[in-house]
Amino acid sequence: MTQLFLQLAQTVTGNVITIVALELAAAIIGFIIAWFYARSVYTPVIKSLETDKANLNAQVARLNGDISGLNEKVSSLDEKIKGLEEQLASKEKELKALSAETVNVGKYVISQSKSGEKYFNLIATNGQVILTSLMYPSLTDCTNGIAAARESCTDDNMFERKTSADNKNFFSLRSPNGQIIGKSEMYESPASMEKGIASVKRNGISIKVVEE
Repeated sequence: MTQLFLQLAQTVTGNVITIVALELAAAIIGFIIAWFYARSVYTPVIKSLETDKANLNAQVARLNGDISGLNEKVSSLDEKIKGLEEQLASKEKELKALSAETVNVGKYVISQSKSGEKYFNLIATNGQVILTSLMYPSLTDCTNGIAAARESCTDDNMFERKTSADNKNFFSLRSPNGQIIGKSEMYESPASMEKGIASVKRNGISIKVVEE
């Protein structure tokens, strides 16, 4: 009887070991199958994701480079804008100074001769005629003469000092092309003539034009 029980125990133990071995083998086989499956399915996905990641990093690097380039351009434009603003401020100061100068200056008065020709007189702030133009066939020509006088009056080289037959002093104002624009009155001395030239220089920049 005892021997029977021993044989039965051995048989049961052997069966248990066999079952455990089979389950272990099945688990190992399942793991291997799962590993191969994961490798065959997920490895390409992982590689694809890694490729996408590398591409994205490359794009980010390029974008960073573009941003750096744009920042340099913005910095350069800021410097140019600053320079232009400084130039503008300087021109505004010059304009204000010029406006202040032209406030206290004389005027050009356009008149018509008996023959119908046009001419102008440059009148100083004290009302004195300091320059009289030649005769012009039209109003347009006369206004062009005023523009030429306004342009030439600040250049001392455009003034031609002369002496009349009766030993009087006077001057002519010429345009850059050498044409006479106008003449002064007669002066008793060179010093008084130079004062007249200085007055033309000061008042000739006037933008005020009156037509009689």
